[in-house]
Amino acid sequence: MRRSRTRPGPPRAGVVAALLPLAAATVTVITVPATAATAAPLPTAPCGSGGVTAQDTELAAWLNTRLTKKLRGYMNGYRVSCARAVIETVRARGLPQRAAVVAITTAIVETGVRNINREVDHDSLGVFQQRATWGSAAQRLNVAWATGAFLDKMLRKHPDGSWQSAVVGDVCQRVQVSKYPERYQPQAGDGQIIVSALWSAPGATRA
Repeated sequence: MRRSRTRPGPPRAGVVAALLPLAAATVTVITVPATAATAAPLPTAPCGSGGVTAQDTELAAWLNTRLTKKLRGYMNGYRVSCARAVIETVRARGLPQRAAVVAITTAIVETGVRNINREVDHDSLGVFQQRATWGSAAQRLNVAWATGAFLDKMLRKHPDGSWQSAVVGDVCQRVQVSKYPERYQPQAGDGQIIVSALWSAPGATRA
């Protein structure tokens, strides 16, 4: 005797309703924008002959608790060594702290204070992302040279010394001529914090 086969019918409405949230959950895709934490690291060159010191690493930890913008939580010994190289060049030129604040604010925006040695934005290189028209690759990757070139242009653009009283972000923009001028001023406060921490004589301990 042949047995009749029962074909499964469509699921009841209540079952469909129960399964819908599960089906939706299985196809939901969340896109996380790239950040300083998730973006692939860029290749960098050393920022000075002294390399990264234990004091640089210690100071980075201290700065991470005081910075408020882009670099909060991302400072490390290497970034501090780059900031130190920039600030020492400003001091050697006999310029006041404000010049260092302008330079460090620019470096925060352009590279996160890193000496990037691969052309990822056209032909830009170095801590300030200077184009090939600024100098050779070797010059732009020499932080002292790059900082000197930055300061030279800043002084040329402000022959009357007006950079000392102008808004920091505006001074950065006159040197860099960026497509995004609004990005500089929000980082100026952190630029000041970094400069204040490193302004003492090279190698001196933060007060």
